[in-house]
Amino acid sequence: MNKKTKDLLNRDSKKNKKKVERISKQLHPHDDEPDPTADMGNYNFTQMLFAFCLGFVSMFVLAVNEINEFKGCPFPEYFREPK
Repeated sequence: MNKKTKDLLNRDSKKNKKKVERISKQLHPHDDEPDPTADMGNYNFTQMLFAFCLGFVSMFVLAVNEINEFKGCPFPEYFREPK
């Protein structure tokens, strides 16, 4: 290859690189850090099991409390009086 051809190829490759960079920035304009919790890899099984059990028990206790405090629905007036 002669010098002229090499210069053309280099110029084209530089243009292509600039084009690729410009398009990639349009597709994803931010250089954000990847989210570390995206794959939930930060929690081990025992922590997740403990959190689940704690949530389940607390919701169960709150539900039993609510059931114990429930006084019932008021009976409609038209059922109390005979016709």
